[in-house]
Amino acid sequence: LDVNGIADIQQSLRIYDLIESLKHDRITLAFIAEFSRGKTELINAMLFGQFKRRILPSDVGRTTMCPTELMHDPNDEPYIRLLPIETRRRAETIASLKRKPVEWIKMRLDPSSETELVQALRALVQTKTVTKNEALELGLYDHAADEATTVLLNDPDKIEIPAWRHALINYPHPLLSSGLVVLDTPGLNALGGEPGLTMSMIQR
Repeated sequence: LDVNGIADIQQSLRIYDLIESLKHDRITLAFIAEFSRGKTELINAMLFGQFKRRILPSDVGRTTMCPTELMHDPNDEPYIRLLPIETRRRAETIASLKRKPVEWIKMRLDPSSETELVQALRALVQTKTVTKNEALELGLYDHAADEATTVLLNDPDKIEIPAWRHALINYPHPLLSSGLVVLDTPGLNALGGEPGLTMSMIQR
């Protein structure tokens, strides 16, 4: 249109906006199933196969405890950002908290070091011990039915819950660099406690 002198300024602007939005467009691939069904194992094979070992924790009994997003932002260094579970006490969605970096714990990642990657990503399975009342306040315990995201301890008043509410991993993998976002979930029971994930992200 430009070459033939019939370009319309309004049309050109719209086309330019479309091209720019496509450049930044992302597709989210969510792995959703019950607890311990091999979701993290599949992601390990897909994104970390070159290491010939598990990078994301997926051993029996020690698997992802919080929803985890893997993506690549070339404008930032590789990192893992962790959102403390205590933020569940506030009426703020994960989407709104993503815009508040001060709420997250951030650790740098070294993509070239297999050992450092494994060590840093062990944070995904961290838990903390709280009273049942505290777990109830956080929406992580139901007196009628114990959830897959909680572990009852020998102490009748104590319970083990995930230390983190959500994790973001910025990792330079060709698939992620091309605009793919991978969402690893702890299981359907855990997702029920995060309406923002089930109603918005997974729907998209």
